Amino acid sequence: MSNPIYFPPSDPPPPASFAPPLGPPPGVTDETIPSEPPPAYYPQTQPTNQAANGFIDLTPLSQVMSLAESIHPLDPPPECFSTSTPIRIRSHSFESFWIPSLGPRLASGFQILYNPDLLEHHGISQDDWVRLVRDLGVAARLAEQGKPAVANRPRPPEILSRQGLYSSRAQTRPYDQAFIRTPVDETRALIAVWNECALERRKLRVSLHAKEGGYQLLVEAL
Repeated sequence: MSNPIYFPPSDPPPPASFAPPLGPPPGVTDETIPSEPPPAYYPQTQPTNQAANGFIDLTPLSQVMSLAESIHPLDPPPECFSTSTPIRIRSHSFESFWIPSLGPRLASGFQILYNPDLLEHHGISQDDWVRLVRDLGVAARLAEQGKPAVANRPRPPEILSRQGLYSSRAQTRPYDQAFIRTPVDETRALIAVWNECALERRKLRVSLHAKEGGYQLLVEAL
């Protein structure tokens, strides 16, 4: 029997004579290396602009609401038209303030500045105030289209009882023609309805004034 053949262990492979250099490959600079992705952006869905002296800017919310074609001033009537007046309202409870328009045209609407410390004391909620200022811009846009904003409101029962439910077109034509107004006239007519039905009995008054480059609303405590 022959002896087994012995094979000595092979030598380990020599170390590599070349090692890749540190850093990016040739031709790739720091500018071409993608960085970390930016953090996700979540836009705000509710207006949070806080104006000075306790006024809350609700203009973004109003602009979204006023774009709806179904919106028509006074239809349905605002809730504050039928709610009771607070029992005790102090006269001249705040200094008058101005609300500017959003552009040179009344159809652009107004900035909606609401101060709960001032207006809630008079029984005007945030929803009431948004409805008022928003509808002024809606009324002006309707007037530009030749559509009345105030004439289409339901007539009081005493008017219907005097004229009858089936008045002729000849009887109602002068009434309708009286409400074909410019945007300024239509806006002032809507303000007059609000003053008469809701604001003045709560010792408030709103009026429209022209200024350089647009319009503004004056809000007074009576």
